[in-house]
Amino acid sequence: MPHPLSIPRVSAGVVALALAFSASTIAPSPVAAETAGNVAAETPGNIAVATGAHAPDVAVSYVPPWNSAAALNDGASAPTNDLGAMWGTWGVSPAPEADVATYTWDDPVTVSASTLFLWQNLGVGDGGVRIPAEWSLEYRDAAGEWEPVSGADVAYPLPAFDPAQPTTSLAPVDVAFDAVTTRALRLTLERQVVDGMPYATSVIEWEVTGIAAPDDPDPEPGDGFVAAEDVAVRTTTGALPTLPARVWVIGADTPLRESAVTWDAVASAQVAQAGTFTVSGRVSGFDAQTVTATVFVADVLSQTIASIDYTSVITAPGVAPVLPKTVRAVYDDATAASGIPVTWGSIAPESYAAAEAMFDVTGSVAGFSSGAVATVFVVAPVDQTTPLVSIAFDTAPEGSGWYVTAPRATVTAQKTAADIASIEISTDAGATWRPYTDPVSVDGQGELTVVARATAVDGAVGEARADVKVDTVAPVTGDRIEVVGGVSAVVTLAPTDAEPGSGLSRTVWSDGPDADPAGASNNMYATYEKPFSVELTEAPRFVHVRSQDVAGNEESTRTITLPARTAPPATVLVIESSASTRMIGGKAYVAVSAVNRSPVPVEIHIRTAYGEKTFATVQPGKRVSASFTSRKPSLPAGAATVTARATVDGTQVTETSEAPYGAQD
Repeated sequence: MPHPLSIPRVSAGVVALALAFSASTIAPSPVAAETAGNVAAETPGNIAVATGAHAPDVAVSYVPPWNSAAALNDGASAPTNDLGAMWGTWGVSPAPEADVATYTWDDPVTVSASTLFLWQNLGVGDGGVRIPAEWSLEYRDAAGEWEPVSGADVAYPLPAFDPAQPTTSLAPVDVAFDAVTTRALRLTLERQVVDGMPYATSVIEWEVTGIAAPDDPDPEPGDGFVAAEDVAVRTTTGALPTLPARVWVIGADTPLRESAVTWDAVASAQVAQAGTFTVSGRVSGFDAQTVTATVFVADVLSQTIASIDYTSVITAPGVAPVLPKTVRAVYDDATAASGIPVTWGSIAPESYAAAEAMFDVTGSVAGFSSGAVATVFVVAPVDQTTPLVSIAFDTAPEGSGWYVTAPRATVTAQKTAADIASIEISTDAGATWRPYTDPVSVDGQGELTVVARATAVDGAVGEARADVKVDTVAPVTGDRIEVVGGVSAVVTLAPTDAEPGSGLSRTVWSDGPDADPAGASNNMYATYEKPFSVELTEAPRFVHVRSQDVAGNEESTRTITLPARTAPPATVLVIESSASTRMIGGKAYVAVSAVNRSPVPVEIHIRTAYGEKTFATVQPGKRVSASFTSRKPSLPAGAATVTARATVDGTQVTETSEAPYGAQD
């Protein structure tokens, strides 16, 4: 065993980099990541409901005005066809491949299951809302990254479509997963794609089963470990597992070493059938932290090793690295076991003599010819003399990366060589400063830089910077209306987004006879691309418009009132005509028929290549017919011309149509 010298405190960023290379072998400690752990006794329930003690913030990728994002967690999951009682996504353009909703909690929660209450209208009207093609859940880890929930039996079922009830609430669907502690959970609904069109989705209620999980305090420097052995044991059905008495840990400023561990008791019921479960253990000398062992239970255990997990450690220049005595093996039956003995090759001192060095060490494992590999990172010590400063925000930005409400910045300063004398904050990239005492609202607009600095009593200054994008102002849509001939209106929209905002995303419009923007008699909303024309009617007509910016701010729907029609409606002549051929006495004839569907009497003139005929007055609803001989035993395909004329209020109105016919031989 190499000499166990202490490793001087090193850069946390470099430590994180080194540890990231061995995620499967070096497990982050509970204080270093938001993972499932022991929490105070509490009955699991719907921890997402808006009226509960742990109500989350709700954010969605899109919601039209007739639906509600707040309906997702209002506690109402009963069947309904009330569009305002559900979150929906119909109307977004261009249609995305998936719809997304996110719950964000102020404090950590431990969640382990979720239920969806879906709605669809397939087969009714435009049928634009359907059951998703699939759905999934992700949680946000301590680094802010999204990770899928996991578990041996994780499955995302979908409700069956009932053709007898095409517009209806659907039976709830559930997913259960391994408990995870987090501050945010994300739901993704992959849209059904039919004939190239992604169909919208709708959710009446999204429930999440869990309990509150207060943050564990960070250990003082030197008191906690930053990584521990990823323990795995195997056992057969009905046999209690044998858990290791010692595990290796890497301290905040010490090399890898072995420590005694006390495990929670395992019940016989946990090994009664094949599967996996976890057991928590307390490491001697680390009262505030626990380690976790994964127990694999199988009816028969394979003895064939499929792979050996990768290993990595860190050391300081000139300090011989300490490698673990065992490694973690994965078998070809998908079970795993740690504690597999490994013999590492020798390490030349010059390999770890200089900072920033990185090298591999190979090891041999009985029964596995490929052996094991460990990477050693040589990290230079950091002499920390300035205060450690960090900036955190009370909420997460929207999916666009922008805040639509001003976030509040919290500054944390930790002393190093000397006590903290003062803390200051600037929300304009350091142009102006003010003393920091409490969280500060970042009220500016646009892309901003928040800077915080802490000054120690010895004059040393530590600083932190954070970039944020803030846009809390919704866009405004101007308009210009041009009435043409008293019968139509050309509408030109002029949306603007106040600088320095996030910029315009889209503008939508609808028109109809209802002054209510959500009126059922109005046309569906369309994306505005260029000026459009609206036909005026005897009563005023209404155009409803609103714009959205990139950040997600949406303008309240504004209604434009168009005037009533002032010109009298023109009379339109409607004539139904048809033509066919027939043989009479060895000669080919063309027979033409016309029906007056106009509200006034008309003159109808029928003309063919073989003759023409005029009917002076044909009353509304009356039919006239005429036959024309070709005087030949055959004729080619062609068309008869039917012209209707009428005089209305002193003005002659004419309508002409074609009546095709086939060849006759």
